[in-house]
Amino acid sequence: PPHKQRVPRNAVLNKDKLWDLPVPYVLEESLDLNAKGIILRAFEQFRLKSCVEFKPRGSEYHFISVQKNRGCSSHVGRSSKYGQPLSIGNYCDHIAIVEHEFLHALGIWHEQSRYDRDEYVTIVWKNIRRGHEKNFVKVSPHYSTTLGFPYDYTSVLHYSERAFSIGEGPTIITKQPEYQKIIGQRAHKMP
Repeated sequence: PPHKQRVPRNAVLNKDKLWDLPVPYVLEESLDLNAKGIILRAFEQFRLKSCVEFKPRGSEYHFISVQKNRGCSSHVGRSSKYGQPLSIGNYCDHIAIVEHEFLHALGIWHEQSRYDRDEYVTIVWKNIRRGHEKNFVKVSPHYSTTLGFPYDYTSVLHYSERAFSIGEGPTIITKQPEYQKIIGQRAHKMP
């Protein structure tokens, strides 16, 4: 169906990092009630817009442990950890942020980390806060695939123009100027 056509554009290649479907999860007690509701809404969006479904954990060894830790974060792809942590911390309880973190858990990198990104954006390294450079490193084609899809400036996985900026201007400049203010808006759901 047309509503299921959006697919990841920067996915891990290592099959061991991919989840069996449906993906088991646990919503830990540390999560705020509002965050739990938004996570469940995000799961419904995944179900409606992709082939990915989530289910409460039964006895599975590998599962996503959704927790309220510091910030919003996830490993990219399934890790070898029992109960892989995914953090939905303070100020992370927005559906686009939740989708963003679960897409990482499913094995999808940031759009601006694609190995072909230099054709679409310029990273302004001097404007990036010290210690956050890793967020802008390209992922090698040995570890990821674009699946032949074009670069998506509107992806929920694209950082904004001033992500991790020291305040001296943008960290990302689009090569198509009409997308400069669009990147990182996260109004567009799913990758």
